Amino acid sequence: MSKFLFFLVIFNLVFTGSSVYASGTMTEDEIKNVNRVDIKNEEERQQLSITAGLLANYEIAAKKLVAGLDDGAVKLNDINKQAKELLALSEKIFDTARFRLPQCDEYLAKTLELKNILQNISLDTLEKDYHHDGALPKAPGECYHTKDLFVHPVTVLILTRDDPSLNESTKTSINAEVTEVLAHTEYVRQLVIY
Repeated sequence: MSKFLFFLVIFNLVFTGSSVYASGTMTEDEIKNVNRVDIKNEEERQQLSITAGLLANYEIAAKKLVAGLDDGAVKLNDINKQAKELLALSEKIFDTARFRLPQCDEYLAKTLELKNILQNISLDTLEKDYHHDGALPKAPGECYHTKDLFVHPVTVLILTRDDPSLNESTKTSINAEVTEVLAHTEYVRQLVIY
């Protein structure tokens, strides 16, 4: 197991209390070999710094959502509010990802179109078209992790829309969605920030 993957699994065990990790893993060498736009000036360095902060805020918000689910105190409106916060943060992170990883631009832009159909999309269609990329253009593997910062919170909103009573199965599914996306954040950090 690579050091990076080992770190990712340990991160999840320590901070999310779970052994779930991001699907679509990448090795350290694969991450190093991804084509990125080089940072050329202070404005671009500041953009990366801001994005690093946004990514940290994303992780904090996701961990709060998981903690609320774990202690049973979270209500439907709280979950929806936190999922929408994750969506807003992910959109801002997408801006830098689309700049640093131009090979992901079309893929991430198409992912954002999901906002326009959020109220009407079924969970099955969301899985097929966005989790498994059926409605998205072909893109290299490095694009997948950033996409999931947006798609997993959308999934949470669909789950709460379809089960506003929040039965245990729904809470478990929400926990799994948010826990998995936490594993994607380290990949995004490595791919977009560094």
